[in-house]
Amino acid sequence: MTKKRFGIIGLGRFGSYLARTLAEQGQEVICIDRSEKAVEEISPLVAQAVVADATKKETLEHLGFHRIDTAIVAIGALAQSVLVTLFLKELETPYIIAKALNEEGAKILSLIGADRVIIPEKDSAVRLARSLVMPNLLDFLPLLPDFYIAEVYPPADFVGKTLKELDLRKRYRVYVIGIKRAFSDKIQLLPPADYVIEKDDLLYLVGHKKDLAPFTS
Repeated sequence: MTKKRFGIIGLGRFGSYLARTLAEQGQEVICIDRSEKAVEEISPLVAQAVVADATKKETLEHLGFHRIDTAIVAIGALAQSVLVTLFLKELETPYIIAKALNEEGAKILSLIGADRVIIPEKDSAVRLARSLVMPNLLDFLPLLPDFYIAEVYPPADFVGKTLKELDLRKRYRVYVIGIKRAFSDKIQLLPPADYVIEKDDLLYLVGHKKDLAPFTS
């Protein structure tokens, strides 16, 4: 995995969880917040954490936000988020993600140049609703509407056949991205074409919702 540099502005619950997770995955993380307590708590886990006012352009410039890969504006107040996003655009930060509290805020942040805007509570609710309605659909791909990763057991007519024989991509327009054997914790990613499907295998398929329907209904 290529190591990337992330800058997180705002260490509320969302920003703090994000910083911790990125750091745990071996990424370089720089954090800014006005709260000394928040900065102290995150400091041992990330590359750099600073008590500073991110609504001042010189702060972002001094900390090198023009040289990071992705900046995440995780501030609650819309006015401050707008100002910070504008400064990041002026600094030509390659990719900017901004957090919004509602749809109106999301539209404003998008209009001023945020590359991606998220509404955490809405996104979490959507994911939960999808998982409740379709529990074996593990996740959806945000850049590809209605595309999912499904966890399914093989139909009886799949057992004993190779992936090449099944040709799922051509027959069903779905892809096998992983397989887990029974009583095993390991997933074999991108299994080869000569892999023979067994009865208790667990298949991880990716495809459009309508194409996955025969496997998940």
